[in-house]
Amino acid sequence: MKTIITSLLALALFIGNIAKPCLAQQTTPTTSTSATAAAYKLTVVVSGIEKRSGKLYVGLANNAETFNGESKATAVADVPASGDITVNFEGIPAGRYAVRIYQDLNDNKKMDFSGQMPTEPFGFSNVTMLMGPPTFDQCTFTLDGNKTIQVGMMSL
Repeated sequence: MKTIITSLLALALFIGNIAKPCLAQQTTPTTSTSATAAAYKLTVVVSGIEKRSGKLYVGLANNAETFNGESKATAVADVPASGDITVNFEGIPAGRYAVRIYQDLNDNKKMDFSGQMPTEPFGFSNVTMLMGPPTFDQCTFTLDGNKTIQVGMMSL
């Protein structure tokens, strides 16, 4: 029981980091590329959306610092009445990346909590079940061409 509580508290602290205003302040994807580097399109398909309201805030990280802090690129998408949501990031250089998402149900542009527990849905690339807060390495994928990844939303 103590391990579960510790894991949930650690998850809440981690999710608190993705809900920083820096992720919510940008409304269009932003990237930086050098003139000589190849650039690709990343398509993120978000499924498992149970609550059909609010917006999705999607952050793209390229290292542990941008995974735990300000994202390398961000996007915001309205939640439709049905279906999956597709978010595109254009001009992304080749490399290792991870995606993190939260659903802002009440339009306050941040992840809400009850105590230390998140009260709004969230998701991470390559993570379908949580055993504590995921790390950048657990969520990474390699982008070396145009790519589509699937991210499922979770709630506690």
